[in-house]
Amino acid sequence: MVDKVIQSPPVPDVKPADETGAKIKDESVQPSASRLAARDLIEGCLMWRLWGTLGLQDIRQRYRRSILGPFWLTLSLAILVCTLGLLYGQLMGKSYREYVPHLTLGFISWQLINGLVSDGCKVFISAEAWIKSVRSPLSLFVWQLTWRHLVIAAHNMLVYVGVALLLGIWCGLEGLLVVPGLLLVLANAVWVMLLVGILCARFRDIPPIVSSLMRLAFFVTPILWMPDQLGTRSHLALFNPFTYFVEVLRGPLLGYVPSAATWMLALAVTIVGWSVTWPMFVRFRGRVPYWL
Repeated sequence: MVDKVIQSPPVPDVKPADETGAKIKDESVQPSASRLAARDLIEGCLMWRLWGTLGLQDIRQRYRRSILGPFWLTLSLAILVCTLGLLYGQLMGKSYREYVPHLTLGFISWQLINGLVSDGCKVFISAEAWIKSVRSPLSLFVWQLTWRHLVIAAHNMLVYVGVALLLGIWCGLEGLLVVPGLLLVLANAVWVMLLVGILCARFRDIPPIVSSLMRLAFFVTPILWMPDQLGTRSHLALFNPFTYFVEVLRGPLLGYVPSAATWMLALAVTIVGWSVTWPMFVRFRGRVPYWL
């Protein structure tokens, strides 16, 4: 009797249905990079209790054991405005009533803008320990920094209130335009901090470069001087984008409406800035912890 060997038909190489199905399902459910970036911004903004507390804690820690606390900045600004107002007002042939409010609001606006840009360079570097140890949106630290400088700007506004009371200045209904102006400044501050924060996390030589450029920008922005002093070349001030944002904050509080060109140019800078920053944030957001 001859034994017949019955061979079973070859089994096709097929992956288990549950494994392939789970893989396909995971790939279809996984959100895109742009959606993750948008979720980062939204979740960071909604954590307002956390970044609000952290921002105030930064101010308290910086002025710990100080009697005046953050009001030292307000006192320094008041002394600076009084000194430069008397000196430069005479040098430029401007009356005290005209020049001092211009100078005061110019300094307050510039300190807000300069603080957001300069500190924005280290927004992620300063939070290195938090980013590496706690899973949280990167935008959390951007909102924290924004809130901190808004609180400082609110303290500094007391100087302008004193100047307005002494000189009898009333902005009228035009002063309400400072709200959209401030929102426009903050919209630009967010994209600037995201942009320079990512670049500075990767290239540590950028912060001193930005600091030097901001010092130069201070002197070419109409803060110590007025655009009409350029005479027929007053339009040259419009080539400086900082002029628009200082003007949308200062103009309404001085009682006049900034020109439509100023608003349009500020809005154009906002759109261009976000169109450049957003793709970079989408692409490199996940690499920031590795660069720190």
